[in-house]
Amino acid sequence: VGLNINSPAAVIGAMLISPLMGPVVGLAFGLSIKDKGLIKLSLWNWTIMVLTGLLASTVYFVITPFHSETSQLAAFKDATVFDCFLALFGGFAWFLGITRKEAIKVIAGVAVATACIPPLCTAGYGLANLNWEYFLGGLYFYLINCVFIGVGTWILSIILGYQKYYLEKDNKMNRNASILVTVLSILAVLPSLFFTIKKWNDENLKQRAD
Repeated sequence: VGLNINSPAAVIGAMLISPLMGPVVGLAFGLSIKDKGLIKLSLWNWTIMVLTGLLASTVYFVITPFHSETSQLAAFKDATVFDCFLALFGGFAWFLGITRKEAIKVIAGVAVATACIPPLCTAGYGLANLNWEYFLGGLYFYLINCVFIGVGTWILSIILGYQKYYLEKDNKMNRNASILVTVLSILAVLPSLFFTIKKWNDENLKQRAD
């Protein structure tokens, strides 16, 4: 609704709900400690939440009488490399926060900084209006948030030594997991470089026009 009526306050409220981040953190943590049960459960919950969010937003944008492209919608269709860094540091902060007493405050801040629901709903807008630029852009924005929040969680869980509580001392970090995380990170960041260059060029053209 916030995206539809161009209300920043409503969009921020949606960010605070943030039901999409938990499974991402769970998946990354499960991957770092090689917990197959946690990985499967997190993937299942993540899939359900993504499909639910995408379906709900698509249905809403089909029935709403307002179909114009608002600035709030436009803000979540072009993810730059800076959004990747923001999600990565958000993953660090999220995992560090849940290991401390100040978890609720930290999680709320990370939820706003690394928005998950708004870009997914932007994808729903694109699907409802058959606008593939918004659908693919919003979906990509959402996916890079998931990937780099997960990468941040995975890295910090290893740095903080959680593996020693769950794995045997002579059990080294899974090389396949490291390769998977590295490949996903590279694939996720590549399109954002294109959007960053595009945004840079647009800004230069705007400054010249002024």
